[in-house]
Amino acid sequence: MAVTQDGSAIVAGAGLMVYFLDQQGDVIWKTAVGSRVNGVGISPEGSRIGVAADKLYLFDREGNLLWAEKTTFVYRSVALSSNGMYVVTGCDNGAVYIFDRNKKQLWDYDMGTDGYDIAISENGRKIAIGCDDQGVYYLNSREGESWSYGTGKCVEGIALTLDGRFVAAGSLDRCVYLSTGEGEHLWKYPTENAVLSTALTNEANRVFAASGRTVYVLDRAGAELQKIALAGRAESVAVTPDGSFLVVGGGEGDRSIRLFTDDATLIGSREPTEAVLDEVEPLNQTASDVTVLSSSPDDSTGTAVETNARARAEEVPIASQVLGWVENIISLLFEPQEDFLA
Repeated sequence: MAVTQDGSAIVAGAGLMVYFLDQQGDVIWKTAVGSRVNGVGISPEGSRIGVAADKLYLFDREGNLLWAEKTTFVYRSVALSSNGMYVVTGCDNGAVYIFDRNKKQLWDYDMGTDGYDIAISENGRKIAIGCDDQGVYYLNSREGESWSYGTGKCVEGIALTLDGRFVAAGSLDRCVYLSTGEGEHLWKYPTENAVLSTALTNEANRVFAASGRTVYVLDRAGAELQKIALAGRAESVAVTPDGSFLVVGGGEGDRSIRLFTDDATLIGSREPTEAVLDEVEPLNQTASDVTVLSSSPDDSTGTAVETNARARAEEVPIASQVLGWVENIISLLFEPQEDFLA
């Protein structure tokens, strides 16, 4: 999931579907893509939405497809700078690509390992990526790697403050990490389960991490402020820079989206609801089909979460693979690809 800077809109991926929701939990639009969605991103002001799947997709706020970029590889993650001026994505060929909003490829960088999550600063100059080789990498646009460090296992959660000054990482080694943009490691916080997603507020005043059935809320010093318990697995978190709104996406046992706020006036003005998304719901459903449900807990352990996370990343429908291979062969025959620029 991803959320706009003011919390007015949320984009979420579930199965083959992409959903665009407003602050009230109503689905404004939704669409299917060619394979399981691996990642979504939204520009801070909400004008552009990126989707990483069999292709890299770019939509506008109204749900119109602006362009799609195919390759011989699968896109794992996507993030957008302000106004969608820069779209950064990680692929399972070990490369990071940056496009402009008109689909022009600006540069690419060979990481040598699959990238599982990616983040970009508001001005598009700083990029953080979590990789399969257990590494957290910090890149300067057009220059390549600035610094990196290793964790115990694959890094599936990455967050970057808008100014690029702080980086949070979540690893399958069951730890949350916080570093500065200069590469100084501030702390490492152990959790009970694999960490699948992280989020940061301005100045890293609050750090959020999805782990097992819990969302951990930590301060910049690494002290625990709060634990938010879910009925099922917490799979994704996103937060507005000022911390006013927190979005939590559930996985097995809790396939729903929750929006939290620290605004007392909003809390007192409405009853809490849950936006529940069916991974395989038909395309002709309307926003009124989103229901309020309470999910039953699942029995996943930390090991099961780790296994499911990796299996989820590898799952692509056979039909989509075959279609993608045909498209890619045609593309390679008539559109020769350039070598890496960095």
